[in-house]
Amino acid sequence: MDFKLSREDAMIKDAVYDWVSKECTRDVIAELDEGDKFPAKLAKKLSQLGFCGMMIPEELGGEGRNVLGACIVTETIAMVYPALARWYAGPTFFGGAVISTLGSEDQKQAYLPKCATGKLTVALAHTEKNTHHGVAGIQASAVKAGSIFRISGEKQYISNADKADLLLVAARNENFDAEDQALTFFCVKRKTPGVTVEPIEKLGYKGLNFCRVSIDAAEVGEEDILGGPDKRVGGEQQWQQILDIALLAVTSEAVGLAQGVFDYTLEYARQRVQFGQAIGKFNVIRNMLAEVAFDLEAARLMLYRAAWLADQQQPFSREISMAKCRAAETARQAAMDGLQIYGGYGYTMEYDIQRYVRDAMSLTTAGASLESLKARIGAAYGLS
Repeated sequence: MDFKLSREDAMIKDAVYDWVSKECTRDVIAELDEGDKFPAKLAKKLSQLGFCGMMIPEELGGEGRNVLGACIVTETIAMVYPALARWYAGPTFFGGAVISTLGSEDQKQAYLPKCATGKLTVALAHTEKNTHHGVAGIQASAVKAGSIFRISGEKQYISNADKADLLLVAARNENFDAEDQALTFFCVKRKTPGVTVEPIEKLGYKGLNFCRVSIDAAEVGEEDILGGPDKRVGGEQQWQQILDIALLAVTSEAVGLAQGVFDYTLEYARQRVQFGQAIGKFNVIRNMLAEVAFDLEAARLMLYRAAWLADQQQPFSREISMAKCRAAETARQAAMDGLQIYGGYGYTMEYDIQRYVRDAMSLTTAGASLESLKARIGAAYGLS
């Protein structure tokens, strides 16, 4: 299978790289990172480039389905500024892809045109304290009263929830007549009475908040069920598709971050001279960089294959789960190796390696933990 980028995707990559190089300079990112400031101006400029519509049909204001293209945009931004890449996932993956795939016709009409322009951002609100990024342990409840549902519960570590316009909330339907309460996803506007969003202090991804979302009897209608009233008991099946989409975004971030830290460290290894030669010529450092290089290429090809399958409307759960495991570990290892190569300089705020390390550590559990993904991969081979 040939994974050479199409002319269109190559042009997308070049265009995003040029934009990132001009707009996301080291000084700009350092200021945002140090102040933990949301990159509002950068997000607005990125929206105006038209890349937020890459998962949305043309008749609804998008560019048509291009999963690989959206992954390339995310990867290229994450090379320099992963927090901005995570914001991009809001309108593009959680908005455009999820709603295009699983939303009702009314939801598509209401939300997708705004997602395409970046004016509506969506956050996935499913994680709770004991769910470990899965849904089996979800305790949030949705109690039906006439034509409305009252949702109550607390969600943890929800990326960008404070800036999102719409939350995709997973809750147990307490009125479902079955031994196990059905899981339902609801489209809940962030400003709905009863919804409170509180940022949680964190180490990395400065500029984009991870949040606690407290929901106290927030009222939504049957029309707010993701996919419409007929999907009242369809949350378990929807979750697998939502997870696939979330993993595409996170894996793209991980590949981009790994490439960014590799490029940054490689330049230093070429320029830093000790004992009369560049430190990159010493075997131990050369071998470190070589191992990151081939792991990075493997992770990127795995990601692109999963995205290609998604574009072909073929199943890709196993492939994206594998890609996420490889990419997250590669990003972590690249950052730690870079820290070692920089030595004492790496522990100072003057050098960007410290930011790459802080950001990379969160990618291990982002989207889904490595343990749950390995279980998912094993199940694909009949080992459940």
